[in-house]
Amino acid sequence: MQKKTSRRAFLQTAGMTTLGLSSLPILSSALLGCEDTKSTKKTALSTASSSLVTRKNIADIPVDDPEIKLFKDAIRILKERSEISPLDPMGWLAQGMLHATFCATSIYSNQVHYNWYVWPWHRLYLWSMEQKIQNAVNEPQLALHYWDWTKSTVIPEHYWGDETNPLFNVTRLVGPQDEIPKDFINVGAGFRASRYRTFGGYPAIKKRGDAQLDGLAEQSFHNNIHNWIGGQMATFTESGFDPIFYGHHGNCDRIWDAWWTYSPNNKLPDEEEWLEKKLYATDGNGRPVEFKIKELLNSEDLGYRFADLDLNPNYCNPFLEEDKPKRNETKQDCIAPLNLKTSDTDAIYKDFIDKERTHVILHFERAQLPYQPYCARVFFEYDKEGTKQSKYTGTFTILPILDLDSVLLQNGVHLQIEIEKEIADAIDAKKDIQVIFQPVPLPNRNIPDELLKLENISLVTHYENE
Repeated sequence: MQKKTSRRAFLQTAGMTTLGLSSLPILSSALLGCEDTKSTKKTALSTASSSLVTRKNIADIPVDDPEIKLFKDAIRILKERSEISPLDPMGWLAQGMLHATFCATSIYSNQVHYNWYVWPWHRLYLWSMEQKIQNAVNEPQLALHYWDWTKSTVIPEHYWGDETNPLFNVTRLVGPQDEIPKDFINVGAGFRASRYRTFGGYPAIKKRGDAQLDGLAEQSFHNNIHNWIGGQMATFTESGFDPIFYGHHGNCDRIWDAWWTYSPNNKLPDEEEWLEKKLYATDGNGRPVEFKIKELLNSEDLGYRFADLDLNPNYCNPFLEEDKPKRNETKQDCIAPLNLKTSDTDAIYKDFIDKERTHVILHFERAQLPYQPYCARVFFEYDKEGTKQSKYTGTFTILPILDLDSVLLQNGVHLQIEIEKEIADAIDAKKDIQVIFQPVPLPNRNIPDELLKLENISLVTHYENE
């Protein structure tokens, strides 16, 4: 009775009648196994277009609101399905494993991270989840939520409690009062990148020896918050099993839309390699579907819109000097000189003729890979008129790398960073610059004793003729 009661209250709150909504089309279980992925997708999109929902910031909705109760009912049903049959394609375990299939895989052709497929595929993955929760409670007006951590820097109370709350996850290493460090949420550097490759990632590598370069959004706020929460959320294999995954990625999906509308200069790729790429997931009935990226660019085509695209400006604008992290020397700091070539130096400096900031690529080699996520604040340090300057450039999380077909990353790593004119001036003046990676202590975790050894650090402004 709880499911029906929650649904009735949700409909009354939304000003709708049970009869009216029940008449809307939903995915029929009778079609299971009777359609191929193309016809299944057509059915799903037809459903989506007839039942547009609005995704809201979960922190703005009261915990006891009928919408939240119905959402919890849906998650509970998915979990119960998996308890009855772990292989149920409409269950919680199958949904979590779907994420692992494309994000924890060592088969590089299936991997959607570390390249420009990460945001389109996760948009499809959220759509898949939204279809399943709507199916679970027979409610096509139920939407996923996003957690806008630019406005609520603690995990919303909706996700806390005990095992009786289906949104709770016991593996998290932070508590209800822990706040995300401000520099973990710096979306501004990504917003000021007009190239999608800088924001969202470069094309997937095609041959051994090519450098792999994920986007600034993935390397910074996306990875940072996954790692900060800890537990299952800090792993590719299990993050899809924590309900807060969908709130976090819902906000990342929203930020992708916000970036696109932020400036007319921010444009999506127009290469056929990206637009025609097929991505895979399952629909509300657990049936396989495929979408081309060009079919995933308009969220309303998938049946949803965001309540707004407004972010806290404190995390969109350049940080004030007093808000930037300060370097405090520790024994775990990783330090190496910045190698500058004349051509690189000239190109970097020329980028500042008409603006105060530019995005560059920091390349380095590491002697060994981290065994766990490695979060670090990056500083450039040099002498200015006899005074040592330590300039903060960003906070990044480097995730452990699987042996992806023995071609990915190896020892070479690239970070996309935004640097200020003062750093460019030091580069142009051929200063001796040290690059410092300072590990960030996280709640209930120790900084690894094993140092991340850095070698051959260099900067470039563009990569592969971009």
